[in-house]
Amino acid sequence: MTAIDIRAGDLALCYEADAGGRLRQIGFRVLAGGEAGPERGPFPAEAFPLAYPAWGESSGGPAALRMDSHEGRPGTYLTLAGYEHAGSEHRVTLADEQAAVEVTLCLRAWPAERVLEQWTEIRHSQPGPVTLHEAAAAAPAVHMADPWLVSYCGDWASEWQPATRPIELGSTVVRSFGAVRPHLQAAPFFLLSSGGRPAETSGSVLAGALAWGGGIRLAFEREPRQPAVTRIRCGHNPAQGGYRLDAGLTFRTPRMIWAWSDAGCAPLTTRLHRWIRAHALRDGDRVRPIVFNTWEAAYFGFDAARLSAMMTSASDLGAELFLLDDGWFGTQFPRNDDTAGLGDWEPDPAKLPDGIGGLTAAARSRGLDFGLWIEPEMVNPSSELYARHADWVTAVPGRPGRLERNQLVLDLCQPPVREFAAGVIDGLLSANPGISYLKWDANRDISEPGSTALAADRQSNVWIDTVLARWQVMSEVASRWPDTTIMLCASGGGRTDLGTLRWFHEVWLSDNTDASARLRMQWEASKFLPPMTIGAHVTRWGDQDLAFACAVALSARFGFDLDPATLTPAEAAACREAAALYREIRDLVQFGELIRLIPPDEDRAALAYADQHCRRIAVLGYQLADAPPGHGSPAPAVARPAAASGLSCPVAGVLPAASYQVRRIRLAAEDTDLGTSTGARLLADGLAWPLRSARTAVIWLLTGQAD
Repeated sequence: MTAIDIRAGDLALCYEADAGGRLRQIGFRVLAGGEAGPERGPFPAEAFPLAYPAWGESSGGPAALRMDSHEGRPGTYLTLAGYEHAGSEHRVTLADEQAAVEVTLCLRAWPAERVLEQWTEIRHSQPGPVTLHEAAAAAPAVHMADPWLVSYCGDWASEWQPATRPIELGSTVVRSFGAVRPHLQAAPFFLLSSGGRPAETSGSVLAGALAWGGGIRLAFEREPRQPAVTRIRCGHNPAQGGYRLDAGLTFRTPRMIWAWSDAGCAPLTTRLHRWIRAHALRDGDRVRPIVFNTWEAAYFGFDAARLSAMMTSASDLGAELFLLDDGWFGTQFPRNDDTAGLGDWEPDPAKLPDGIGGLTAAARSRGLDFGLWIEPEMVNPSSELYARHADWVTAVPGRPGRLERNQLVLDLCQPPVREFAAGVIDGLLSANPGISYLKWDANRDISEPGSTALAADRQSNVWIDTVLARWQVMSEVASRWPDTTIMLCASGGGRTDLGTLRWFHEVWLSDNTDASARLRMQWEASKFLPPMTIGAHVTRWGDQDLAFACAVALSARFGFDLDPATLTPAEAAACREAAALYREIRDLVQFGELIRLIPPDEDRAALAYADQHCRRIAVLGYQLADAPPGHGSPAPAVARPAAASGLSCPVAGVLPAASYQVRRIRLAAEDTDLGTSTGARLLADGLAWPLRSARTAVIWLLTGQAD
């Protein structure tokens, strides 16, 4: 018998080979204090589930691996062939010697953050290619009584909609399709909890994140004979076709990220935020700027004079970077709407007679950095690029193509297309050193899944190879331009995964910038993503109150996306105040610990950000709907007078023995000094809730007093 014990802090995953050499999973859970590790007790290893079940070797449920040999024979029988451990990395090798197949379960432990990273590598030495129908990144069996699942579905402008339900007997599957922006359909994140909906500070909760930029499948199976065991299979979506793998090559699945807590969601958030900032995000220690974007201010309708006036206003509002969105390029086919110019990355001389250099100089003269929108993976048929290279798009021979948003997808599986996409960015940044920020967008999916770079029997590989090809371009860009900040966007939140994020600094979570809707999306996303990764802009979406929109945007990476010429003096003052306040609390929001206080399930919400010493805390409260008459019960307040609503906002993160100066801020209103309170009193009584009207907000700043 061979026992393998893998630890990431108190998270333990243990394997053991049975008498026949097959690898069994003995345990996967959080260890209690002082517990040595999962034990199999008096039971033989054969009583435990297979660690990575293959098609043909078990009838106990769906397989993690299903492949056909080069001759078309199905089935694989895997036994333990080796185990290597170097530092934090573990490699458990399984083999089918008869089929000349080797499967390596790869794990990387991050003890400081209590996070476990897992993926699978597959090789073979058969005389011809094999076909991989199923190849899970991970397939753990989780012992959890009465498991409940939270997954996230969506669509354009409706991302991060939580779907919470018990996992019934049988199969529950979450999946998305595509190789460009699949996460509009389903985000590659989930929570699994025991005994009901996951709570914030109690109960067992497992968090999973699939680091994959293509279609995903998250499958959860419960068997009647073992109802307390849920098999989780995570990986790319195999419904898009089998993958042909040649001998000697290695197929690597996406990476799966695991974190587990027996004290609710809050510890998971802290662990994942720390891990992502340190290991899954570009420059997780770099301050993100306040961005002013031009899209909702001007769309395609601008010229240099209008942009110059916007820059002056953006600087006055407190922005730090001016981002020129779509519509700046195209000479023979000017980009005056979304029907033309995509692919021709030369400035439109009619709009920008002094080119991009003129804009960067104008921004710099106003104290602003400069950013630019690009979409290097797409092309309009009405473009010089398409006229030269119609063969560069994804297509199925003999079948008509289909336009979406008047554009086609460039085939990144072709090496010249990858060179072009990376060259677009190289050319722009080389010629215009004043560009410090890029918004990388992608606004349609592949509808003709064909590539001339792939052989006829490899066309189903396009779904995976396209993602890998795009990652190659992104990796090259990040390597060549280490000082350029890049936003990850795809029709909003179509690319929100921890695999693609490694080459980016932030994501655009959704094109929906209605503050109430965004607050709910950001609340759900915050369970996984640090606030510094989420671009949140103040807009006029839904003709909303700008003070409320500012307060919501303050909870992530703050910015503006509106026409300054339309602002009233009061609105402009609120925006300036919000930008100044963000600079004051930016270190807390971007690098502090996020604490969710009141979920936005009903008429109000609140969250807090604390520094590592618990000496400075910002609490943000939001009234989402009018409070009903008499709502709430009287609650002690930090200072008098008592809250108008009779409610209080709970406080967390303060030190009971410390004293805190409390300042209350209502944007576009006077600040209020609420005096000094002990941490113990704040924990017991909370903060008096002053809001009653819908779409209003309050910010409290708590500052610890010197001993």
